[in-house]
Amino acid sequence: MKKKIGLICEGGGTKAAYTCGVLQCFLDENINFPYTVGISAGAEVLVAFVSKQRERLKVAGVDAASNPKAIGLYPLLKERGVFGIQYVCKFIEELAPLDYQTFMENETELDIGLYNMDNDEVEYYGKEYLDPQEQILVQASCALFLLTRPYKWNGHTYMDAGLVDMIPIEQSIRKGMDKHIFISTKEENYVRKPAPSWQLRLSSLFYPGKKKVKENLRIRHENYNRQWGIVKKLEEEGKALVLRPSADYNVTRYTHDKDLLSRWMQLGYDDTKARIEEIRKFMEE
Repeated sequence: MKKKIGLICEGGGTKAAYTCGVLQCFLDENINFPYTVGISAGAEVLVAFVSKQRERLKVAGVDAASNPKAIGLYPLLKERGVFGIQYVCKFIEELAPLDYQTFMENETELDIGLYNMDNDEVEYYGKEYLDPQEQILVQASCALFLLTRPYKWNGHTYMDAGLVDMIPIEQSIRKGMDKHIFISTKEENYVRKPAPSWQLRLSSLFYPGKKKVKENLRIRHENYNRQWGIVKKLEEEGKALVLRPSADYNVTRYTHDKDLLSRWMQLGYDDTKARIEEIRKFMEE
């Protein structure tokens, strides 16, 4: 019987370069999953994994993330956001066009999480919802809270599901997975702190009338800790395996130094390679 193992990828802005390294190693080692689920940047890089495009992972994790037009003044002027999501997606497509045929023919499922601002619910959409030309589904999933504009798609207004589901472990469980491999972009001993008061004030300013959005921001750290608690319990039961950075390179979600991101991505590859037998054993048992 085919093993029901879910691959879970959180977001983290440009810290997702680490995830790209992990996924490159999985491709090189021919490690496949029946199900994958991603949030924000984690969803973007999973698209390249499901389409089996090793180079696209590098382009997304390093080249696009380090492009000076991807963050800062340029996207602020062009897209009215700190991150240039549209620019980044176009840049990736120009350098490493999505192999849509392989993407769709791959038996691996992919769910992408979005936060629906109209009903204040996190919704997950399968890869069949991805338009290979526009790719609004991916762009909307990367619409970071407070830093980018929400997206109109599928009749609703969406943004990054990381406001609520930072670690989509519960979605993997809902999809019937018995085991889970979670790729974290956070170093050991990371602690998510409560949102500062200025962020709560900005929430009221940026999203007027959206009291639930502000409340979700207020309890975001609680949700994160709860989700980590689920992962840790599963790990203790032998049902989850966590891959996370073995070193702290001081990479943040805003890092755009190409050399640093390259080393960060290589760390993801090397960390995974060092544990490859452990990973295989976990998946086969």
